Amino acid sequence: MNSTSINSTTIADILTTAAASAASAVAASGGLTIITNDLTESTGGEDGDCTAINISCACHTEYVKYEGLERIVLGLIAVPVIMFGILANITSMRIFTHRIMAGSSINWYLAVLSASDTLILVSAFFVLSLPRFGEYLTWWRANYISYSVTPYMYGLMMTAQTCSVFMTVGVSVHRYIGVCHPYKSVEWLPKKRVTSFIFGLLAFSVIFNTTRFFEVHISNVCYRANIDYYMPSLQPTALRLNDFYKKIFFGWVYTIVMYVVPFTMLIALNSMVLSAVRRSRRMHMVSQCGAESEEFSKKAERKERQTSIMLVSIVLLFISCNTLALVCNIMDNMGIDGALYEAMVTLNNLLVIINASCNICVYMLFSDKYRMLLRYYLFCDWSRQGELLVSSVLN
Repeated sequence: MNSTSINSTTIADILTTAAASAASAVAASGGLTIITNDLTESTGGEDGDCTAINISCACHTEYVKYEGLERIVLGLIAVPVIMFGILANITSMRIFTHRIMAGSSINWYLAVLSASDTLILVSAFFVLSLPRFGEYLTWWRANYISYSVTPYMYGLMMTAQTCSVFMTVGVSVHRYIGVCHPYKSVEWLPKKRVTSFIFGLLAFSVIFNTTRFFEVHISNVCYRANIDYYMPSLQPTALRLNDFYKKIFFGWVYTIVMYVVPFTMLIALNSMVLSAVRRSRRMHMVSQCGAESEEFSKKAERKERQTSIMLVSIVLLFISCNTLALVCNIMDNMGIDGALYEAMVTLNNLLVIINASCNICVYMLFSDKYRMLLRYYLFCDWSRQGELLVSSVLN
C-alpha cells in the first residue's frame, strides 16, 4: 500500500499515479491516522490515463483490502475499546455536570474533555474501525457508510482532537495556579474567567481546523468488480493538493502547535505541581497544630493531593499515549516511511483510542465523589431520596 501520512492531521494523496495499482486516503488527527482503501487501474480510463485526480469510474474498478495488522488492531481490538470509551465518557460528562461536581470549575474542563473524547471515538469508529470490521463480516455496506462520512468525520475528529489536547493543557494551567499560587487563584480564576477561557479554547479548536472539512470529497460512486458492490471514491480537493498549504500547515508548524507546545507546557506545569505537593506534605508533617485543627488540615490536604495526583495522572496517560504520535509525525515530516512506519501508525491509532477511552479509570481511582456518583447512576437511584443520600454522604 502506498500511503503517505502526516501524524498531525493530514489527508495524504488519495490516489496514486497511473503506474500505481493502489491508493489510500490517509489522515491523522493529533495521533489518529485515517486510512481508507481505493484502487486505481494502471490502464487508462475513458478520460485518459488514470492520474491522481482522475474521477472516472474506469480508474476505480476494484476494492483493495486492508493489511492484516490493521484489520486486527483497528477492526477487532479497537471496536470494544471504542464502545467502552463512548459509554464511559458519556457517564463522565453526566457526573462532572452534576450539581455536586459542577461547583468546582476544574470539573468543567473535565466535562469538556470527556465530550471531546467522545467525538474522537465516534469519528474513529466510523473512519477507522467500521470499514475494517466490515471486511471481516463481508458487509460492504459498512465500508460504504465509512467512506461516505469520512470527509465530515475527518474534520470533526481533527477539531475534537485539538480540543482534547488543549483542554488537557487548560486543566494543567488551572491546577498549577491553584497549587503554586493559591493566594492569587481567587483573583486569577473566577468562574466567569474560567468559562471565557474554556470557550476560547473551543473557538481556537474550531477555527484551527476549519480547513479540514474542505480537504477531501467524494468524487464518484463506482462499481468494484472484485466485491460486486458500489463504493464511494475519495479525492483530495484543490486545497489539499496545494503545495504551500501542505508544507506550511501540515509541516513543522502543526507539529509545534499540536505537540511541541502542549507537551512542553504539560511537562513543565505538572512537574511544578508535583513539586509543590511534595513541599506541602513535608511542611504539614513538621507543623504543630491542635488535634481538631490537625485532623481538618490533614483531610483538606489529602483531598487537594488526590485532586492534583489525579490530574497529573491524566496528563501522564495523555503523554504516554501520544508520544508515538509525535514520533510518527516527525518521521513523516522527514519523509521516512516503510513497513515499520506503517505498523507504528497502526499502533499509534490504537493508543490514541485507548487514551480517549480510559480517563474514567483515573477518575475512579482518585476521586471519592466520582465513585459515589458513578454508583448513584449505575444503580439508577435517581429519586429525590437517592440524591439526598448522595448529597449527605459527599457533603
